[in-house]
Amino acid sequence: MVAGSSTTGMWSLVKDIDHTKYTWAIQVRVVRAYEVPPHSKGGETLEMILHDGEGDRIHAIIKRPQIAMYRPMITENKIYAIRNFLVLDNYQTVKTTSHPYLIQFISKTQFREDTRTELPMMVYDFQPFDMLHAQMVINDKSLIDIIGKVLSKSLIQTHIINGSTDRLMELTLTDPKGNRLGCVLWNKYINRYLDYVNANEGVPVFVIFQLCRPKRYTKGS
Repeated sequence: MVAGSSTTGMWSLVKDIDHTKYTWAIQVRVVRAYEVPPHSKGGETLEMILHDGEGDRIHAIIKRPQIAMYRPMITENKIYAIRNFLVLDNYQTVKTTSHPYLIQFISKTQFREDTRTELPMMVYDFQPFDMLHAQMVINDKSLIDIIGKVLSKSLIQTHIINGSTDRLMELTLTDPKGNRLGCVLWNKYINRYLDYVNANEGVPVFVIFQLCRPKRYTKGS
C-alpha cells in the first residue's frame, strides 16, 4: 500500500486527472489535511487538499480502514508522490476545489514523501475583494481563501441554531485598493482572534482565512 522506494515514469498534472484509469501518478503538496467524523452520509474519513507544480488543486479522501496507516505519514506543506488511486466525480456538497473529480485511496495506492522534488508553495488561492463584489451570483458551494487588514469588529452575538447556542463576531476587512469585506467568525475562531489581538495590542492586524464560505449579506456586503 505504501511505496518506500523511488518511482519512475511520467508524472501527470492534476488538471489532466479523470476517471478513465486508476494508474495515475502525481507529485503534489498537501495544502490541508483534516479528519471528518462519522455522520449520516458516511463514515470517518481523512481528507486532503493537494496542489501540483502548476498550482492546480484536487481533493483526496482516505477512508477509515486506512486512516491509522496514513495519518502519521501526512504533514501539511510537504510534498508526496502518489500512484494508483480511484478517481470519482467531485460529489462534495460544498467543494474545496474547482476540480471536477476527486481521488480516493485504495489498497493498491502507493504513497510516499518526495524529498527530492521541489514544487512552488501555493497553499493559498486568494480571491480579490473587488471580484467577489462584482459577482452577480455568489457561489456559496465553493470554499475560498481571502486575506485582508482588520478595520473593525462587532460585538459578540449569541444565536441559537437547532437548539445549540453559537457565538459570532463580524470583522470588517480591507484590501490594498480600499475595498471592504465582512467576515463572520464563529465560536472557537472568536477566541483565537481575540487571543492574538490581546497579545499584540496596538499592532495592525492582518488575517488570512483559508477555505471559508462566501455569502452575500442581505444588507449588501
